[in-house]
Amino acid sequence: MLAKTFHFIWGTIVRPKATFDELAQLTSIKSAVMLVILVQILAWLNLLIFTASGFDWLGTRRGLSDPTYVGFFGYLPVKVENYVPIFFIVVMPILALLGLVVIPGLAHSLSKLWRGQGTFEQMVNTLAYAQVPSLIVQTFFNDMILAGVPANLIAGHPYAFTAAMNGEFGPAWSTIFWIYMIGVYIIGVFVWVVVLGAIAIHRLQKIPWWAAAVIMFFSYFLWFYVIGGSVVR
Repeated sequence: MLAKTFHFIWGTIVRPKATFDELAQLTSIKSAVMLVILVQILAWLNLLIFTASGFDWLGTRRGLSDPTYVGFFGYLPVKVENYVPIFFIVVMPILALLGLVVIPGLAHSLSKLWRGQGTFEQMVNTLAYAQVPSLIVQTFFNDMILAGVPANLIAGHPYAFTAAMNGEFGPAWSTIFWIYMIGVYIIGVFVWVVVLGAIAIHRLQKIPWWAAAVIMFFSYFLWFYVIGGSVVR
């Protein structure tokens, strides 16, 4: 199953149309669930690497007040020492499960306005993998490398990513990191996911391209900025 997951991840990057067609033929959502599990494992592995290396994940002891917040736009206060375990053990799995159904559910429902022909299960499988850019860029490349222990060790700083953005390594590095954060981490990944999602919706629901793009944009925006944005990190 894990080998098949990596097969679909690679396929989503290099040949998305054929991969989405292949995913649409699956009779269960096991592959989508496996992708979610993989993301969770990488997140927990990242925390383990931070802990084993003696670094503080996301600089929480330094950067968060006490009490701090983990959800609902600042309406769920917790003690700062409880923030990391609550976020990783409770909040992240909940968001992962919501993400598995919210975007596909919205996309499937809205597609019916144009008499979409796909099934909910097809939407779950394909739109889960349409979010592979987020896995690659945000979860792996950013959180585990640029904002992870490797960058901290190279820079000799307990939280190199934030230090660079705050100008502690000079204005040039600050500019580079801010351009990356806005242009790649936020806008680039968002556009990439929307394009992939639009391809999947168009092919499976048999609706116009523009409608598929609008549906995916709305669904992912609602998830990423409204639901996901309610969590304070």
